[in-house]
Amino acid sequence: MCDQARVDRWLAEFLQRLREAFGDRLVFVGHHGSWARGEARPDSDIDAMLVLDRIEAPDLAAYREAVEAMPDANRLASGFLVSIPELQAWPRSEVLQFFYGCKVLHGSVDGIVSKPRDADLVEDIRRKAAENLFDARHYLLYPHERSESVHKLGYRFKKCFFALQSLVLLREGKFAGRKHDLLRSLSDPDDREVIRVARDWAELEQDRSARPLYYIELLERWSRKMLSRVAAREENQRSASE
Repeated sequence: MCDQARVDRWLAEFLQRLREAFGDRLVFVGHHGSWARGEARPDSDIDAMLVLDRIEAPDLAAYREAVEAMPDANRLASGFLVSIPELQAWPRSEVLQFFYGCKVLHGSVDGIVSKPRDADLVEDIRRKAAENLFDARHYLLYPHERSESVHKLGYRFKKCFFALQSLVLLREGKFAGRKHDLLRSLSDPDDREVIRVARDWAELEQDRSARPLYYIELLERWSRKMLSRVAAREENQRSASE
């Protein structure tokens, strides 16, 4: 089990190992995820993002060695490793976390990638809603033991959270890092409900087993509505430009 003090010590040790392994080739290290947001549970993992100048097979081995040397690595270590060329080729809709909700531990991505534009935020929302809709309809329409399948949707509800962060950033120009903060900017009942489910996922385990259709239908409805909102926004923009 972790607390913030242990997480901070873990990250400091990990950063030192990374500096020893990669030296000046270490471009950026950031801490994101539930601990960075202040929403972690004692059993949450520790998420780090690492950018190197380039990545070859020996670098993967060196990174793996640094991770495996960390305390409780099999339970705590999580994150994302990327090179500068890979990050520059990455979909713009997927670099949001480098600029918002990330605690910078080392370096910077300034001059490497730029903040997502409005079009990138729209694409982020569209992609997450489409992925969620695919899974929700799969469990809704085909034979499944739904009282078991519903428990596989935790990350999909987390995707709702991320998509709604992009929506509020697009709409209001502000980033709501935590679910509690995000709720203040949401009025749509389904928006608020998917955030509540994402926030209280662990506590809702028995309720999910008892009424799985509620959660699957909620995810399907929210995803369908979000895609409609994206389409309506783009149609309004086309009409305004004519």
